[in-house]
Amino acid sequence: MGITIITQAFPYFCAVKEPIKLVILISGKGSNARNLVNYFKKNQHVRVCGMISSKQNQELASYCTENQLFYTECSPWDEARILPILNKIGCEVVVLAGFLKKISPAFIDAFTHRIINIHPSLLPKYGGAGMYGRRVHEAVFANKESNTGITVHLVNEHYDEGEIIVQHDCAVHPEDTPATIEAKVQQLEHQFFPKAVEQYCLSLKR
Repeated sequence: MGITIITQAFPYFCAVKEPIKLVILISGKGSNARNLVNYFKKNQHVRVCGMISSKQNQELASYCTENQLFYTECSPWDEARILPILNKIGCEVVVLAGFLKKISPAFIDAFTHRIINIHPSLLPKYGGAGMYGRRVHEAVFANKESNTGITVHLVNEHYDEGEIIVQHDCAVHPEDTPATIEAKVQQLEHQFFPKAVEQYCLSLKR
């Protein structure tokens, strides 16, 4: 009996792409970052390869070691140091998860349409310099908004003004406080942020 060679098999194998590599930038405790890592652990198309913190964070450093992720801290923040690191590890998409430093035009040019941020409000409301964390929820509460939510968007040279990828909202009730509003928004972040990142990454042309 002869051997049949399937000539199409090898070209098809070569067409399989490596997962898109993400690096997460953080300035806080890293709850959204951990959620992203857990979401993408078994994902064949997108992979978190590391985190960079603008502050000391020993707990997150240990977490990254346990999960075999690249981790470094950069305080004070210095993009001239960070960009070569991102290039060296082959980062393709940068995700800001509670990252509070201003992204420079040079950084944006290095990752055009490949920097994703999450903001804890329905932009353009309650965005801009100084609007982050509990401050956003206190403003929502003070203005008696009937709803709030999250915005996942691309980063440009202005705070919170990049192209919106997706928004998700939740109701604000009269009995809510800034703390309960924050908890609702965090639930939205953990539920929808990883999926939004995944869908955007899969839309990229490589």
